[in-house]
Amino acid sequence: MSSEAKEILREIPLFEGLGDRALDAVAQRTVIKRYPRNAILFREGETARGLFVVVEGGVKIYRAGANGREQILHVEQPRHSLAELPLLDGAPYPASARASEDSRILFLPRDSFRWLYQNNSEIADATIRELGRRLRKVIRLVEKLSLKDVPARVATALVELATAAGELRQGGEFSLDATQEELAGELGTTRESVSRALSALRKDEIVEVDDSRVRILDVDALRRAAGVPLAAITGSVYERSVPRRR
Repeated sequence: MSSEAKEILREIPLFEGLGDRALDAVAQRTVIKRYPRNAILFREGETARGLFVVVEGGVKIYRAGANGREQILHVEQPRHSLAELPLLDGAPYPASARASEDSRILFLPRDSFRWLYQNNSEIADATIRELGRRLRKVIRLVEKLSLKDVPARVATALVELATAAGELRQGGEFSLDATQEELAGELGTTRESVSRALSALRKDEIVEVDDSRVRILDVDALRRAAGVPLAAITGSVYERSVPRRR
């Protein structure tokens, strides 16, 4: 198990600067567990237990309102870590996490992570960079939800997905890997609102949607509908894909 954990850690930005001996020391302190789809890793308000790394599958980070509606903050895919912040500030988890599909998760206990952070400058630097990346994603998410109506949010999501796939161009095609329900959770709205927005984009001949495939018919119109320039989309919340459609 430690040899597998070592190879996994080697591919993670937080640990890629470590030498073999340091990686061995970290790997010996980890455990890899299986989580079925919708299994909870941790809940908002709980005391932080350690660092989680997605090995296979995916993990949704979300907050739930009093009415039960969820706001998805981001989705972590393989070879990415989560829950660094509460390990550093000692506060409870600020959000909840659950497996978006059957997943394998590597876990490093809190005390081991804190020792590494305090005694290895490369891990400290990598952690700061990761927290900065998360902060920028949250800022973009707040802007999207507070300053845009639902059609503009949906158009922005399509632009971001096309950009991530390298297909933001006339005739570009990409996969809409989330269901409308999942996309609604990302955008802070309802499935019905997402469906209406997609229908309007099709009616205006801006995009074609065939099952889970999207084809851009008018890239300039799509960008106008999103209301943001290309430069503002690079490195967006969709830099890693949303959960795969089932």
